[in-house]
Amino acid sequence: MPKIASATIDEVNNRTDIVALVNEYTRLDRRGSDWWGCCPFHNEKTPSFHVLPDRKMYHCFGCGEGGGVIKFLMEMEKISFTEAVISLAKKNGVEVIYEGSNYQEPEKNNTKDLYIELYTRVSGTYHFFLTQSELGSFAKSYIVKRGISEEIIEKFELGYAPSDKYWLKKFLKEKKYSDEFLKESGLFSNNYPDISFFIDRLTFPIANRKGQVIGFGGRLLRGDGPKYLNSRESEIYRKRENLYAFHLAKQHIRQKKAIILCEGYMDVIAYHQAGIQNAVALLGTALTEEQVKLIQPFIETIFLSLDSDNAGVQATLKSIIVCRKADITVKVISFKEGKDPADILLNNGVEALTRCVDSAIIDVDYLLSFLAKEYNTDTPEGKTKAALSFFPYVEALKSDIQKETSLEKLCQTFSLKPEAVKKDFNNRGLYKSSIQNDKQSKTQQVPVKKEKIKPNVELRAIIAVIANIDCFPKIRTKINAEDFEDAMARDMFIALEDCYREGAVSFESVMSKCSSDGIHQFVAEYITNGEFSINTEKTIEDIIVLLKRNSLERKRDRLTNQIRQFTVVTLEDQKQLESMISEKMNIDFELLQKKDANG
Repeated sequence: MPKIASATIDEVNNRTDIVALVNEYTRLDRRGSDWWGCCPFHNEKTPSFHVLPDRKMYHCFGCGEGGGVIKFLMEMEKISFTEAVISLAKKNGVEVIYEGSNYQEPEKNNTKDLYIELYTRVSGTYHFFLTQSELGSFAKSYIVKRGISEEIIEKFELGYAPSDKYWLKKFLKEKKYSDEFLKESGLFSNNYPDISFFIDRLTFPIANRKGQVIGFGGRLLRGDGPKYLNSRESEIYRKRENLYAFHLAKQHIRQKKAIILCEGYMDVIAYHQAGIQNAVALLGTALTEEQVKLIQPFIETIFLSLDSDNAGVQATLKSIIVCRKADITVKVISFKEGKDPADILLNNGVEALTRCVDSAIIDVDYLLSFLAKEYNTDTPEGKTKAALSFFPYVEALKSDIQKETSLEKLCQTFSLKPEAVKKDFNNRGLYKSSIQNDKQSKTQQVPVKKEKIKPNVELRAIIAVIANIDCFPKIRTKINAEDFEDAMARDMFIALEDCYREGAVSFESVMSKCSSDGIHQFVAEYITNGEFSINTEKTIEDIIVLLKRNSLERKRDRLTNQIRQFTVVTLEDQKQLESMISEKMNIDFELLQKKDANG
């Protein structure tokens, strides 16, 4: 397959807002003209991820990752260079042109895009039935009585699936969708492919992080059947990897550095109705590691707002462990004035729901309170069971200080002797295991830095050129690829020259032509530290002189070695020739300096 033309890469690079792109994956804060945030490539609490919008580059001082907009998308989405360019081109309205005028892009498998388009169309149709059709008027009355405003109905694109179980299939067949395509869509019964999966239900579109509809939740409002139905997993929908309303809450999550995790769709909607817009919902029974990975770059604290029934409590307990293993602070919201956020908002108002959030307790206090109710801690047996149930939480903590403090709280709560508790904790093998798991976890969370390329004079010189790429037209008239002895530096100069001749010189287009491993990170690290942004003109002049001098000296050495190989030449003649060569090289070098001095 032909390469994408450098001009296309250049245009994609120029049109892509790197701050907006990175902000989709981690929270960035502005410091001066640059942006900083926690690295999306490894787990950290102190921001070391540096983004330079003017250069469209990033570099993490923690794990060493670095590059430009295309490299960033490649690493985050685990896609190829070509796929990343095409994705960003589509997003920014750039036509993708390939090298070779006769090339036509082959047909690609766009099944995922077609299913997303289908779900988007169906979502709009369901929304129409709820808001503008008599068919959905009773469903509209139900949610209005629940205190949901028109604004929220539009924001969440709530809908209504008609009671006619054959209607959707007929509608989509009229839109020229094939039976085979619809069968795999998840919108119809597996056993009866003409019957809709969602019938006579209030619908909640489920979107991915980009806001594209990938599934539905459906609430029964009348008749018999499960209270809620959710889309089956499909090519575009994985419940472990998504969160309901994350695309709507993402900006508020960034601002607050916190997220509220709910159990149901209506709970999320209630929070947003109350102006608490960093709420999302799980799409399963408990929080998953994939969901933690999705939200971790944006947050410092997770608020668990799950039901108070047995299933909700178990989900809370499991979620606490998952969060603590990821080194995330956890608080638990309790509902004393109602059974869930939707009821509290409806019956007690916004202030009551806000109080519940503000009075959330730290997870360790929640656990100890739960254990005090679960076991008879007036007896030695009950205290032992409570302590043993508490130990997995301690094991999940990352800090030794946190472990120590939590064990002390356990002792204080149940009147236990610290020595006995620590002995039991250690005897279970958990303490040792937790330390080992901690080390393994950190090894996994913080990628081992790749073996760094050792900088030399020539590499630093070519990086300075890339950092000041507008100077390349002047530089290329004075030096060429042969002036570089280092293979990597020479490769980058050739890439610069190729891009210049193609009329597209940018960091991304140059890097796309370099094959050396780790070159993106290496170049990004040196450019982002600002080393080559001061005294630019003087730096470039020094580079030219330095490279030419080194090149001339290498030529002199080569010629001298060649002379020494001729045994017919006398020692006196050899010395005389070497002297002449050195003199000639010195004259060339002086002429070079004068030429540079005169511009």
